[in-house]
Amino acid sequence: MLSVPAVNEAGPLARLRAQLAGPRGARRVDALLSAPDPAAAVAGLSVTELYELVNEVGLDDAAELVHLATPEQVRGCLDLELWDRDQPRMELARPWLASLIDAGFEKLGQVWAGLDAEWRALFIKRHCRRIWDLTLGEEPDDTTDLPMYFTTDRFFTLELSGDEDTVRLLRQVLDDLYRADADLARHTIMAARSESVTELEEECFRWRAGRLADLGYVDYYEALELFRPLEADAVRAGEGTEDRLGPILDGDATSVNLPIAVAEHVVARSFLARAWDRLGDDAEEIRLESALLVVVNKLLAAARTRPGDHASLRAGADYATATISLGLEVVSRGDLDRAAEVLRTVALGRIFRVGYTVGAKLARLAHGLAPRAITAGEPVTSVLDALTQPRPWFARVLDGEGRPGLRPFESQADVRKVAELLAVLTLRFAVAESLGVDLLGLRSVPEPRPELDDHARTAIARVIAGGELAAHALGHDELRAARAQLERGRLPATARDRAQRAVLERLTGARIQAGGGQLRELVDEWLGTLEELLDALDPARIDARFITGVLVETGAARA
Repeated sequence: MLSVPAVNEAGPLARLRAQLAGPRGARRVDALLSAPDPAAAVAGLSVTELYELVNEVGLDDAAELVHLATPEQVRGCLDLELWDRDQPRMELARPWLASLIDAGFEKLGQVWAGLDAEWRALFIKRHCRRIWDLTLGEEPDDTTDLPMYFTTDRFFTLELSGDEDTVRLLRQVLDDLYRADADLARHTIMAARSESVTELEEECFRWRAGRLADLGYVDYYEALELFRPLEADAVRAGEGTEDRLGPILDGDATSVNLPIAVAEHVVARSFLARAWDRLGDDAEEIRLESALLVVVNKLLAAARTRPGDHASLRAGADYATATISLGLEVVSRGDLDRAAEVLRTVALGRIFRVGYTVGAKLARLAHGLAPRAITAGEPVTSVLDALTQPRPWFARVLDGEGRPGLRPFESQADVRKVAELLAVLTLRFAVAESLGVDLLGLRSVPEPRPELDDHARTAIARVIAGGELAAHALGHDELRAARAQLERGRLPATARDRAQRAVLERLTGARIQAGGGQLRELVDEWLGTLEELLDALDPARIDARFITGVLVETGAARA
């Protein structure tokens, strides 16, 4: 569960906390535009930070930011915005180009020159049916009903396609390009005329993939490296694998912030935040911010989500910081000073892999237990469902108050909760199967099925009544005999001890090793349920239809 830890107000996290406490959305846009040098303030944003801000307030309200952005920033935003896996969605570029047109032809020309030549040609080609080169004596088709565009130098005629707004935008783009740089405009049209769509798309994807790889958006199969198992004893402080400061944070690194969606999760992870706050070095913090964003982006690549999807960024930040926090706690054995040294000297991807491996071990156990757990009830059902997802998750029901939903594992306390539940579940299976219950066969039994523990409680009730440990349905006389053992609603110590010994002897006879303390607690829980059931029972009128928690012979009620 996310919580905001108490941290050093002057430590490395102070910058992140100040960022989170600072203006957001429209107020942050206003703050940037009100800076003494707005252009420099906007240029100081990383591509991911600018893109997040534009998405947060909307392109219309962020238009002035786009007008001040550098060509490289705009190109980076288009990298994040336009692609669906390996397919460019050029229609998504239209609002951005319209915003640049509003800034004037000089700005459009500057940005256009900074875009990949293949992208420029692809955009024109996608919006033209045909292009005629008038210098070669080609003559336009005068029978077409589509709108035509004649370049101002009379070199080309373009047959435009699309709706009225698209055609109007394309005309304005071409007009402004000729005003800004006629040679660049001619080069773009020539490339659009001579290259095939397939070749242009492939080249666009190659250039864009290279830039996104610097941000962590690597190939899907390379991103899966994050989920390759890594044991904690294979990682040690001082190993020298730490991430280097890469191109993900452009410009002046001391002024670049993580995207808000990532920063808030760093601060919220208790163990990670406390270890991070012990670094005492701004350069280390900047390096870690860069490395963390690479891990988040690799997660998005592994999930095959669109890089520009803000909801996916938040989910990736949540999973990455939680899993790193868990891995860090495991490697450092909970020692914060050692954890700080691990952050300094170990790659975040390796720490993530350790945390993921811990969860994956629980997931493997859950996959083995799940087929026999059809009648185990809650919270087991929710926990097993969470663990057997494509990636293991922590079921929020274990946080208390019956909360629904899933979250990432983030601490060893989470691991212990799930491990203890699975250990007890294994013990519940062992008791039921020692009584001859076919748990796998229960899957074919129609509803209503007995609950998993009904078999054990039934057998224990029979022992209390003076019989042998057996799970077949109780007779009415056996129920009365068991109820007669109650003293003021509680079973005496002798009856409880007899039940404990019977269960332990049955498991021992079946050569099943069971932790004495864990088994005793489980049997005590069953006995507590039996006490409530027997105390509420009317011995003069027993009806199996209205008794839950044990198996009772069916038939008419009788005195």
